[in-house]
Amino acid sequence: MSKSKKRVLTVTGILVLIAATVLVCYILFRQKDDPGILYDNNASTGILPGIDIDERRRQLQEMLDRSMIAFSINTSPVFLNGTSEGNLLIENPGNNAKLLQVRIVINDTGEEVYASKYIKPGTYIESAKLDKVLEKGTYDATAYFSAFEEESAAYIGQTGAQIAITVQN
Repeated sequence: MSKSKKRVLTVTGILVLIAATVLVCYILFRQKDDPGILYDNNASTGILPGIDIDERRRQLQEMLDRSMIAFSINTSPVFLNGTSEGNLLIENPGNNAKLLQVRIVINDTGEEVYASKYIKPGTYIESAKLDKVLEKGTYDATAYFSAFEEESAAYIGQTGAQIAITVQN
């Protein structure tokens, strides 16, 4: 075979190899056909005719208020000893419009050390004794706030807050 034929075959081979590489890369890395977000052509911009905007805002605010649980608690209450009262500072704010019940559970053991009865909106518990006697030390705990409808006491939901209980003696 002549030198020029070998050169042509070599160049052709290299071009075929490059073309094959490009084809393989295209097949492997191409993105699937994604139409993106498809909007409904029948949808109109704005608010439905006949809807009172102020009434809609009131309804949305009412839904938001029902879904949120407001509360306050001392995140580092201190007890002189295992049988004394401590400064829990639990509050059910007046704007909450829900009854609250509070349970405090020690994180390590799962032991419930405090449970309140219903707390009305606009009231608070400044200090209280724990239901279980704790030895001297600091305990990581979770205060669980369960919310209930004021009228029927129907359960709404629960949230929690991390606290650290200190028993001094």
